[in-house]
Amino acid sequence: MKQILYTISLLLLLGACTDETYTDTLSANGGKRGKSVPVNLSLNVQPLQSPLDADTKAGSQTVSSTEVCKGMEISLVKTPETRAADMDEVKNFWVFQFDGTEPVSTLSKADFYSGNSVKTVTLALSSGEKNRIIVIANADLETFNSLLTDGSCSLEYFNNMGINFSQPDFPLFSLSDGSSRPVLSGSTDIIVKENTQADIMLYRSTAKVTVNLKLGDKMQDKGYSVWNYQFASIPKTSFYHAIGRTPAFPGDAVEYGKYALGDISFSASSSYAATITANLPVNLHHGVPFTTPEKRVTNAPFNSTYLQIMGIEPTTGGTISKSVVYQIHLGSNFTDDYSVSPNYAYTYNITITGENDDDSRVIKFIPGYFGGKLQGYDQYGNLSSATRTTVTWRYVNRIEVYISDVGSGNGVWLADGKSMPLLANSLMDGKKNTTDLFDKKADYPAIQKCIDLNGVGVTSANLEWYTPSFGQSLGIYISGSSTLKTLHNATYWTSSTDATDVWATKIWTGRSKGESPSGLYYLRCVKDLLPGNTAKKKYRYEP
Repeated sequence: MKQILYTISLLLLLGACTDETYTDTLSANGGKRGKSVPVNLSLNVQPLQSPLDADTKAGSQTVSSTEVCKGMEISLVKTPETRAADMDEVKNFWVFQFDGTEPVSTLSKADFYSGNSVKTVTLALSSGEKNRIIVIANADLETFNSLLTDGSCSLEYFNNMGINFSQPDFPLFSLSDGSSRPVLSGSTDIIVKENTQADIMLYRSTAKVTVNLKLGDKMQDKGYSVWNYQFASIPKTSFYHAIGRTPAFPGDAVEYGKYALGDISFSASSSYAATITANLPVNLHHGVPFTTPEKRVTNAPFNSTYLQIMGIEPTTGGTISKSVVYQIHLGSNFTDDYSVSPNYAYTYNITITGENDDDSRVIKFIPGYFGGKLQGYDQYGNLSSATRTTVTWRYVNRIEVYISDVGSGNGVWLADGKSMPLLANSLMDGKKNTTDLFDKKADYPAIQKCIDLNGVGVTSANLEWYTPSFGQSLGIYISGSSTLKTLHNATYWTSSTDATDVWATKIWTGRSKGESPSGLYYLRCVKDLLPGNTAKKKYRYEP
């Protein structure tokens, strides 16, 4: 595997470019200077690694495994090795010295070097114990020049520094010259002496994902005219020094979000194929033993990163008439690994072949039966009235959840200046609640938004989409699994009121309570899927 080699040595100092800038932030920040000694530094840039190690006889891509089901054919393949790209070039680098290797060790020296030409570096002479030397490449001078060497900057503090989700081109670093590059980092623990040799391997602090996507023959005829993709459960911090971290990382230390929705252009002219690429921050998780490909979404660790592919068919009025969502959790296999590791290149070949309710990766927004009466069933799936023979409990009616949140984020339940309904309404029947308030829907935005999904000319008699009741919203939590992962970890409105407050559900935890109708919460609408309902065939896969 070819490596990019940058050698920094005292012997070649005279040949170094004279326009290289050196900034001694130690003296600039007023820290006490120890004796500075020259150190020979050798930097190697590790090419992007693949989860797969073996090569084929032809030396080309290696297919780790291919999983075939009614919904997807998916292969993880080895990313072809290429010559060092410009993205891996060292444009500049910082050298940081800490006075030990423990989290409480403090910054004793920090120097910035522009360019990548051959040079020597100076470090502070250590007193017989190892110091941690960290190199960060492709960050600007301004990135770290505020760090003090007065004992206030610990190794732990430094390790928590990173690029914020709101910064341009996240998780890449936007340099002052207008380019964006992955940050490279590496470290070594050495006792600093004069002319000590420090060998440091630099790794990308991010991962690269490539998805070669194709729409199978049967799916081309399903009527989904609009396709989108989105990377979700993304850590909102990309750490400058992500090497050497262990699961779970970053865990609960950061918030998580989604990348912007992207379009997929499937057409006959492209052979119904497309390519998706993304750079992702590190997100490490413990493995989940005994996970099968079909249960991969269900068993996914909290906040594990996934790709979501959405097919929708809009009506002439713009309402979504049918939808299907595929979730592919990233990792080094199709079962127990869910980690996005630094300096890794993940390449997936995916063919969408159909819709399958038995595969947790295929979501029809029908998580289960969570409407009507709670009923017991025996081991054969028959209704059971005796507790001793009951092995499963579920609601008797099946309900479909709308593909997305309705409205532009958080909204109120009650319009400004309007009054609440005089009487408490149903805790279990959201459709009745919605039809009861139909004539005054403008007073209740959370009711009106669901009614509007039914299109122009809808009446209370032919209403399909409605605002779920308290019981139905709680049922989404109880039986939701993969559907829950498409909802925010936030509070959602219901249609159930007590004439003063409105019931709202923290959808990921099931915590429900009465909230002020002027509060700001999310909204997700539902519709019935009853036996004999023509919509059932419309929304379910029929092989």
